[in-house]
Amino acid sequence: MNILLLHGALGTKRQLAYLADSLDHATCRSLTFTGHGEDEVPADGLSFEHFLRDMDAALEKVDAPVHLFGYSMGGYAALLWAARHPGRVASVATLGTKLVWTTEGLQKELKKLDPQLIEEKVPEFAMGLASAHGPARWKDLVKHTAELMTRLASAPLLTDEVLAAIECPVLLMVGDRDTTAVPEDTLLTARKLKDAGVMVLPRTHHPFEDVDLDLLITQLSRFWEGMEGG
Repeated sequence: MNILLLHGALGTKRQLAYLADSLDHATCRSLTFTGHGEDEVPADGLSFEHFLRDMDAALEKVDAPVHLFGYSMGGYAALLWAARHPGRVASVATLGTKLVWTTEGLQKELKKLDPQLIEEKVPEFAMGLASAHGPARWKDLVKHTAELMTRLASAPLLTDEVLAAIECPVLLMVGDRDTTAVPEDTLLTARKLKDAGVMVLPRTHHPFEDVDLDLLITQLSRFWEGMEGG
C-alpha cells in the first residue's frame, strides 16, 4: 500500500511524523510543501500549483495507485491532485480541510495570520514556527499564507466541476468543534463527490495537536483496508 501524507498550512512533514511512524506496515511517504521548512517562498508566492508539482515529484516513481491523506491545506491539495490524476489515486482522506470559502470565513482566518499578534498572543506558537521555518522566514511565510487564502476565497479551486472529476473513494474527517473547516461545510462538500463519506471526530478542534491520533490512525487504517479489500 502506497500512502502520501500532506501537512497543513504553516507546517512541515514533521507535523505528521508520528502518523508516518505508526503506518510502518505501508510504504508511507511525506513531503514538505514549497515555501515551507527550509525552503524559501518562491518569488511568485505560495500556490497550489507549486504544491501539486511537489506531489508530482514525490510520486514520480510510484506506479501503483496511491492513498492520499492531507491535513487542512494538505487535504485541499490532495483533492486537487486526485481530480487531475484519477487513475493514479486509490483514495483520498482529509482532516480539518476548509472546503467552503466565504468572505466571512476568510476574515476569521486572516485574523489568525498576523505575525505580530501571533508573537504577542501565542508566543509558544511563534517559537514553533521559528523553529520549523527559520527565525528570519516564518513571518514571511505567514504573510504569504494569508495571501494564498485570500486568493482561494476569491476564486476557489475545488469547484463543483473539479469535485465531480474525482473518481476515487473519499473520506472527509472534521472535528465537531472545528470552526475553521466546519462540519456543516464538510457535509455539504461530500454530497458533491461521487463516493464520499464524512466522519466527525468528537471533542476535537482544528489544530492537529488536538486530534486523538490513535482514533485517527484506526479510522484511516479501516478506510484504507476497505479499499485494498476491494
